[in-house]
Amino acid sequence: MRKLKYFASEISPQMEGMLVRVAGWVVKVREIGKIVFIILRDREGELQVIFKKNEVPDELFEMAKNITIMSAMIVDGKVRKAATKKGFEIVPLRVEVIPSDTPLPIDIFQETTELNKRINYRTLDMRIHKHAAIFRLRAIILDAFREIMKQYDFVEIQSPVIAVYVAEGGANVFRVNYFDRAAYLRQSPQLYKQLMAGAFERVFEIGPAFRAEPSYTIRHLTEFISLDVELAWISGVEDLLDLLEDIMIHIIAKVRNEGKRYLDILGVEPPKIPDKPFPVISHKEATLLLKKAKIPLEGKEIPHTGEQYLGKYIKEKYDTDLFFITDFPWDVRPFYTMKYDTPTPSGEIVTKSVDLIYKGMEIATGSQREHRYNVLLNQIKEKGLNPKVFGYYLEAFRYGMPPHGGFALGLDRITMLMLDLNNVREAVLFPRDPERLEP
Repeated sequence: MRKLKYFASEISPQMEGMLVRVAGWVVKVREIGKIVFIILRDREGELQVIFKKNEVPDELFEMAKNITIMSAMIVDGKVRKAATKKGFEIVPLRVEVIPSDTPLPIDIFQETTELNKRINYRTLDMRIHKHAAIFRLRAIILDAFREIMKQYDFVEIQSPVIAVYVAEGGANVFRVNYFDRAAYLRQSPQLYKQLMAGAFERVFEIGPAFRAEPSYTIRHLTEFISLDVELAWISGVEDLLDLLEDIMIHIIAKVRNEGKRYLDILGVEPPKIPDKPFPVISHKEATLLLKKAKIPLEGKEIPHTGEQYLGKYIKEKYDTDLFFITDFPWDVRPFYTMKYDTPTPSGEIVTKSVDLIYKGMEIATGSQREHRYNVLLNQIKEKGLNPKVFGYYLEAFRYGMPPHGGFALGLDRITMLMLDLNNVREAVLFPRDPERLEP
C-alpha cells in the first residue's frame, strides 16, 4: 500500500525542506497580525500549519482565517524547523478543506459532555485522544488474545450468530423471524465450539453474543464481544485454569509493553503482571465468606456485591486482582457442564466449573463439559429442556467426542476493568443496552 499521508508522529525537524502530505482535523486557529496558526490533529498527534501573509497565496491566507473547528484538512507542504513543541511546522503549498458545521454538538476540549451524548457522536468523540486511547488499548488486548491462542496451536473458527439452539437455556434470548421459522441470536457460540473441539481439538472464536436481559447496570450490555475457547483431551478443570492464567498474563504483558503511550494518555497505571497460580476458592468457601460478611446470595448465585467483597478479600490476602471461584452447584450451571461423580456430604451436586474474577467482577466463565452421550442426554432432560431441539449438537456426541472443556472471556469487561473505567459502555464504540439501538 502506498503512503497516503504522514501521521503527526512521523514528522521531525530533521525532515526540514521535505515535501509532505499531512491531514487531520482543525482543533485550534490563532491569528496574530499577518500570520494564522492552525493546529491539526490526527489519530497519532498534533502539528502546526503556518499561513503567513505573502508567504502563501492570498486565497490560502483568507481561507485559514475563516476555517471552523473540526474541519477536515489535507495539506501538501514543506517541513520547516520552528520553535514549537515538536520543533517544526508545515508551510502549506496546497490545501483542501472539508468544512465542519458549528457549533459542535459535544465538547471536545473540556470533556464536559456526558457519556450518553458522546456515544451519539462517536466520530467526534474519537477525535479526542484520551477517548480514542481506550480503543487502541482494547485492540492490543484483542491482538494479545489472538496471539496466544495461535502460539498454543488453537484454530480460529467462525460460527453462526443466528441459530435454532438456545445454548444456555432460559428466556434471555432475542428471537428473530427466520423466514417461516423461529430462530435466536446466540447467547454464545458454545454448542458450535464444542462440536469443533471434537474435530480441530483446540479452537477459539472472537465474536458477538447477545443477552436479552433488561439490565441497566454499568457492567451489562445486550450485545458484547466474547472471546471463546474450547480444547479437547483435558484431564480436568485444572487445565482450564492453567490456560486462563496464561492468557491473562500474556494480555497484561502486551498491554504494558505496547500500550504505555495510551495508558499515559489516560493517566492509568500499567496493570501488574500476576504470578501463577492465581488464588482459587470454591463456591462453598466463597459463600461462607459472604455469609460471615452478611452479604446474601441471589439464590445460589454470587451477587456483584459478593464478587466485589471477595475481590477485596483476595487483594488483601494475596495482593492480586485475579482469582478463581470453582465448583459451582449444578443448579446454577448450564446442562452441558460436567458434574462431579459424588455429591457433597450435604447432598449438593457440584460441577467442574470456574469463574475468573478480576478487580471484583466476573470476566470469564467456563467448565469441563459433559462428553458422554447418555449422561449429556439425561442432563438436558434434568434442566427441563427438549433433547430434540439440540438435534445435530447431541448427535455428534454419539461418535467419539473427546473429554473437553472451555470458557469465554468478556472483552468489554476486561477493557473496562484494566483501564479503571466507570462504565462498560466507555469501552464499547456503539453499545447496545435495553434503551439504545443506535447509532
